[in-house]
Amino acid sequence: MCGPEGSGSAFVAKVISFATGHCDFFGQYSGYGYNSKSTCENLVLHRSLPYMRPKKFQDSLISEIAKFSEAYERVNYILTTRDKSCSIFSKIKRFGGSLKEAESDYIAASSFFAQLTNDDNCFIWSYESMLLLGKPYFLRMYRFFGIKSHFYPEVYDGNISYIIRNHQIR
Repeated sequence: MCGPEGSGSAFVAKVISFATGHCDFFGQYSGYGYNSKSTCENLVLHRSLPYMRPKKFQDSLISEIAKFSEAYERVNYILTTRDKSCSIFSKIKRFGGSLKEAESDYIAASSFFAQLTNDDNCFIWSYESMLLLGKPYFLRMYRFFGIKSHFYPEVYDGNISYIIRNHQIR
């Protein structure tokens, strides 16, 4: 599970962890890092890029993924996307930094994200598609990965405050 910081990747990590039966209740797993202290069939690894502080980028993530690829027959990926401006403003609000730094991080990770889209086991999750389609979008993702679940978490439009703010700036 990965995406730019502020793209909803932690939320989707929590959803997948619960939908696969790894958690007893939604939110038991924070959505950050690993959902288990030991390797297991439904292990979820979430990394926003960059992740942690000091910042780590895709090089560290690629080596983590390589270990899983050796241990498991199939490794699935979810690449989360969100309107670039909303993602960047969310990142600044939560993690600090300047607009220039946030945009630079976004650009630095984009080539890695583009590589992920070439993998047949990659599902591209769109925050805006989730808002538009609701439950059917979650069910589509579950079918893609062979997850037997009808779980539909409560969702809200987290973009609205950033869109309003941007209109007030102009």
